[in-house]
Amino acid sequence: MIRNTLALTILALSTLSLTATALPQGDELPLPRWREGGTPPDDPNQSLVPIPVKAAKTFGDMPPTSGLIASPPEYSPTEGVLFRYTTSYGNVVTQLVAALTGDPNHDEKAYVLVSSAAQQTTASNGFAAAGADLSKVVFFIEPTDSVWARDYGPHFVWQGNTLTLADSHYYPTRPLDNFIPTLVAENHFIVPPYPMGLYYSGGNFQPGPNRSGFVTSLINTDNPDLTNQQIADLYQDYQGIDTLHIMPRLPSTVDGTGHIDMWMYLVDEDDVIISQFKPGSNPTAIQVTDNAVPYMQSLGFTVHRTPAWNVGSTHYTYTNAFRVNDRIFVISYASGNPAYAADDAASMTAWQAAAGPGVTLVPINCYQIIPAAGAIHCIVMQVPRYTAPTPSVHVMNPDGGEAFAMAQTYDLRWSATDDEQVSSVDLFYSTDGGSTYPNLIAAGLPDTGHYSWKIPLKSTPNAKVRAVAYDNLGNSATADSTNTFEMTRTRRKIYDFSSGAGVNKWAWGSSTATWNDLNGVRYPPSVNTEIEALAVGNYARIAASDATGGDTDPNRYISPVPVSGGESTHIFEFTINEPSSCIVALDLLWEGYGDQCLQMELYVWDNVANNWCDANGAFGANAYLANFAGNVDGRLEAQLRTNLANYIDANGRLTLLVYAERSAQESFCDYASVAVLYKNCP
Repeated sequence: MIRNTLALTILALSTLSLTATALPQGDELPLPRWREGGTPPDDPNQSLVPIPVKAAKTFGDMPPTSGLIASPPEYSPTEGVLFRYTTSYGNVVTQLVAALTGDPNHDEKAYVLVSSAAQQTTASNGFAAAGADLSKVVFFIEPTDSVWARDYGPHFVWQGNTLTLADSHYYPTRPLDNFIPTLVAENHFIVPPYPMGLYYSGGNFQPGPNRSGFVTSLINTDNPDLTNQQIADLYQDYQGIDTLHIMPRLPSTVDGTGHIDMWMYLVDEDDVIISQFKPGSNPTAIQVTDNAVPYMQSLGFTVHRTPAWNVGSTHYTYTNAFRVNDRIFVISYASGNPAYAADDAASMTAWQAAAGPGVTLVPINCYQIIPAAGAIHCIVMQVPRYTAPTPSVHVMNPDGGEAFAMAQTYDLRWSATDDEQVSSVDLFYSTDGGSTYPNLIAAGLPDTGHYSWKIPLKSTPNAKVRAVAYDNLGNSATADSTNTFEMTRTRRKIYDFSSGAGVNKWAWGSSTATWNDLNGVRYPPSVNTEIEALAVGNYARIAASDATGGDTDPNRYISPVPVSGGESTHIFEFTINEPSSCIVALDLLWEGYGDQCLQMELYVWDNVANNWCDANGAFGANAYLANFAGNVDGRLEAQLRTNLANYIDANGRLTLLVYAERSAQESFCDYASVAVLYKNCP
């Protein structure tokens, strides 16, 4: 475990004044942690004992597709902590930033989301007054809905020893929060975000030792269309979790979130804190937490118990703490209510025993925030620390199996990480399977993670790309494409709607009642109206990638809002003139987004299986080629290289489905196309 020989120190911060102030302009409303409309209903059939589920890779081929994926536990080295600044809930964020950065013996940074430059000024003044070291504070200006940064993410992940992140779905009614992981990744940390396609809040996930992870059965309530096995496979593919432990959730009358961080916390690889509800508390809550004790002991943990109880609907817990290297920020209530002094003391004793010597406990008064169904763990996200003295780099695209046409431009992507900063990146390519890399693509590039590469006039089935990352000290790291790809002399024809529609291309919409309308149905009766019949000019609106504005941009086809319970659904069909036997690859593309950060999914019709699929052996709901959730245009794209006759029927028709997985919200379509890479047939 992460310990040293220094004595444990308790900082007397529990008397800090956390009086709430009026919200300044640009601050968010004090939204509670539970969903609008109420806590999800309890599952009467849930197991009251934990269930281990081992990932089995049965749910298709999900990205990321290369590099070892691993989720860093919260007790692993930490570079800093991400917050969303707010003056609501007792100004607790200000106190946390001051406690994190104000100690000159610690170097951790505070990454702080603010909504505007004016709010940044307000935050800076408040932080300085509370004792923060502003040289350790980094501001990100991005719009948000709420303070609960743990829950909407980002969820940081290592990919091939470089930093990336998994982007799960948050509450549908908080679309700004839902988009934060993508914005933080691309605009600030410059790392790739992977859309996970799973509804879960960060407070309901804790990574543990040996590639394990812990959630509650809320994961089943939030994802009723997925089995435990499918959920475990997603966690493995996106977050490197080989064994997922599904713990029972507390009754909704006890805890309004259903999250695991409200009753359990992994202190290190050997010790865990589990709530112990006071006598007279809800019997199921007592049973759930008591049953977890022998289960965690069977996994090798030493269990420590802290008090828990309810006053009305407020769930008082001490497990909602968070660790930053050799400091643990823990909950106190007594400065808000002296009657809880004995409970605070019992909690500190348990945390001290769990943390061991050399770890400093930092009490934070949470009396004013806890009625919102969360405390300090809910409003922070640790940023992992890269500890190696030299950089690390990983080539993400191409990673093998692709076909690139000569003279065409493709997006080459990498991820690079260093203990300080990656100063530049050089790119090379090989034509002999990686034996040599004599060909320079570009040198001295800034570490943006992207480069538009015009494929040279060289033909080879054994191409690879190499990235070399440098830091400011001259250290370097090298990474190659995982597998070979093809650079080929082919013709390239684009099928899109630039010449109108009909004859060889059609687009239909606008919604279906359920996925059952689509399952095994190529032309659903409810998706039989051409988009031009819905509004004149719709074909022209999807003919070019030219939308730049918001939801009302006239350059997009804006679908009708589905009736209650219906999902926005569109079918795009192209008649491909080239025989499938002559086609090297098909590049599929849809650009757009769904309202309220709605996940959009791309499928292709398989003529042999007679169903929608991901072209990797999975069929039906959630077996999509690509997915995206955002509040601005994103790309759903995929390349098909094998079994092309399965997707192009005897009449040359290729049929694509773009499906919104949440109901009653419209979608915004900017562009759709199929690029055919083909060779002349004899």
